[in-house]
Amino acid sequence: MSKLQGTISGICLWFVLCAGNLSGVTAGKPVIDGTELRVTASFAGKESIAATGPFELQLSRPLTAEEGRLAVLVGQTDVTALMTIGTQTLHFESRAFPLPAGETQVTVYLVAADNEWKEIATFPLRVAATEAPVIGEAPAQPPVTETNGVAAAADPAAAATPPVKRRFGFDKIELAPSLNLGVKSQFAETHFPDANRPARTTFADATLTGTWKSEMARGAMQMQQQFDIVGSSFRNEALRFNELQNGAPKIDLSSYLMQFQQGTRKLNLGHGSFGAHRHLINNFSSRGMTFTTPLNSRIDLSAVAMNSTNVVGWSNFFGLANRRHQLFGGVIGLEGVKSRPGALRLEAGVVDAWFTANRQNFNQGNINDAERSQGASVRLVAKDKSERARLDAGFTRSRFVNPEDPLLNQGAANVVATRQTSRNARFIDAGYDLVKGFSFIKPPVAPAAADAAATQNGQPPQAAPEPKKFNLTVNLRHEQVDPLFRSIGASTQADLFRNELEFVGSYADLSFTAAHTRFNDNLAEIQTLLRTNTRRTAFAINTPTQGLFSNHVNTAEPNPLFPRLGYTFERVHASADFIPLGDAFKDPGAIPDLATLNQAVTAEWQFKTVRAGYRLNHSLADNRAVGRERADLQNFVHGMTFGWTPRPTFDLNFEMNFEDANNREEANTNRTLRFAVNTTWQATTRQSIALTFSTLGAGDLRRVNRNRNTEFDLQWNYKLTRESENRFQKAQVNYFLRYSNRFARIQNFLENVNNPTKLQTFNTGLNFIFF
Repeated sequence: MSKLQGTISGICLWFVLCAGNLSGVTAGKPVIDGTELRVTASFAGKESIAATGPFELQLSRPLTAEEGRLAVLVGQTDVTALMTIGTQTLHFESRAFPLPAGETQVTVYLVAADNEWKEIATFPLRVAATEAPVIGEAPAQPPVTETNGVAAAADPAAAATPPVKRRFGFDKIELAPSLNLGVKSQFAETHFPDANRPARTTFADATLTGTWKSEMARGAMQMQQQFDIVGSSFRNEALRFNELQNGAPKIDLSSYLMQFQQGTRKLNLGHGSFGAHRHLINNFSSRGMTFTTPLNSRIDLSAVAMNSTNVVGWSNFFGLANRRHQLFGGVIGLEGVKSRPGALRLEAGVVDAWFTANRQNFNQGNINDAERSQGASVRLVAKDKSERARLDAGFTRSRFVNPEDPLLNQGAANVVATRQTSRNARFIDAGYDLVKGFSFIKPPVAPAAADAAATQNGQPPQAAPEPKKFNLTVNLRHEQVDPLFRSIGASTQADLFRNELEFVGSYADLSFTAAHTRFNDNLAEIQTLLRTNTRRTAFAINTPTQGLFSNHVNTAEPNPLFPRLGYTFERVHASADFIPLGDAFKDPGAIPDLATLNQAVTAEWQFKTVRAGYRLNHSLADNRAVGRERADLQNFVHGMTFGWTPRPTFDLNFEMNFEDANNREEANTNRTLRFAVNTTWQATTRQSIALTFSTLGAGDLRRVNRNRNTEFDLQWNYKLTRESENRFQKAQVNYFLRYSNRFARIQNFLENVNNPTKLQTFNTGLNFIFF
């Protein structure tokens, strides 16, 4: 452990020394509701911008919480933390971190909640060259002249410029703590029968959540930190109770991240993710450290040392306490075209990982075997200058073994050790824009007379409406993973061969996707194992119908009577390639042959204060196995929604779902009907009321089973806020009072079963939010 701490300390010391001028300072395209997210850049069309900015990225619509967050990279450098993020804007302006001079590329990613990065926009950027002092050297001083023996600056404006004010030795220091102290209690409850008694009838618990954020900068050195803690006075709700039981601390560290960046070098300590090599290490998330640095203008290096599972808590702070439960890896990248980063990029990666038995992610309870994997991979990413043709391909070879584990052997003498195996995996993703920005008609030109009249009235000339554009892209995907392939750094299905052809297109606001996939397992064609061939065909289309009844020019005011329609179709056929040898497959019904069909239609209307929607889903599982031809399942689901918002302080939603499930083999149909109502009312600026009610009834046509569930919740909230210009004096107090009612009844008339259950609870809580 001392060697590990010494290594980490050495890396951190080297990184700080690279900053030079810090000597002596101590550092303490997604679619939502059919609306595509588009990004435009303020520097588009400009010859160049200054190294310090500013520039701005504009979103076509606000980003929802379900979609995730945005990340912006300039070249290979993540500048998201340096940007001011608004509802639909991202603004960059930084003197502490100037942009690199020359041609580069700005890439915008959408980062989902599961940390999956998806590229949604790229823009070429040229940064004007500026002369800057070398880090560690004193900046050049303006020439001086002597007047009556007194030195004076040659530039009076320079002499009048006040010196840069620093706080604690930093050009920039921002602190953003947050603390939430809560008290929740259940002061009354009733239940029926006694078997439905909750584990705690009444209780009063204290809770805590806190976050410490800070950002510091001096020169080209940037430092950001974030620590998140959670706590509960009830130990069963402690963060690591599933892992440590009664030994779990009541206040624990849920996550932390410390980022140090000097120019384009970056060191991260704490929770993060690493890797984009699909079969070797792909978005591997855990606690540890990652380091990224460019070796020259074309070559960059990334390295990682992490725990083999996701860990939380104060112990094992760096995630590297156990040598037999670690993952080490690295990726070196080479840019083939210096002027266009990403045009031709070759990457090579290596991984060496251990996994200790009976260790798992903190929120899992399964028992795992010991594992060891070592592997290497190469990845090629390429795209042409117009970005119409794209290629992403990779090859991985991994060596995997389950080391001997005495704890799992349980003293057995005849345990056969697993053999070490080396297996390969490969993938190819290729895409090409067959049609890009094609218009079926010429753009209309505004009449000259109209422009002249507008000019006389002092108004700018009206721009001609933009014509609708047609786009069509074809994607080809191939993947093969050998049997027994395994890498600890990537979640991969072994023994798989897959090919896919996909077409993605759009016309104005209409979008569609069509794909066909063929895959199978048992690549070794072992005659005693089942081999399944699977064929999948899918199609989806989504469009606002008002566009279908207008001319070829986009209309600014759509008619709300025309809904937005969507349709999806999916058919999957899985069948055995041959009949395996052995007694287990003598029964004809054991040989699978199943075709499933799934279709869905959606329609949505949006008026000024009213919204409505309808959804129809039909699915069919057609069993074609010999002797099981009648074992089919067919489902119909109808769903309707209605919303009304007469004013911003009141919102009402109604939902109804009807499901019909037909089991043809049993000649029986189960039906389910559900109603739900929820409403929120902001009665005053400080208090609000929320109500939720739902009821569900289910039964079969044989009149054998009948079930009913009813849920009712009513909550009153009161908020008291104290605002101040000083962020450390802000405080907020929230109080809530909640009543819940649960009722369920299970009936079986054939077996004379009638089991009703009831539960009513009264809860209250108080939250103190600081900063």
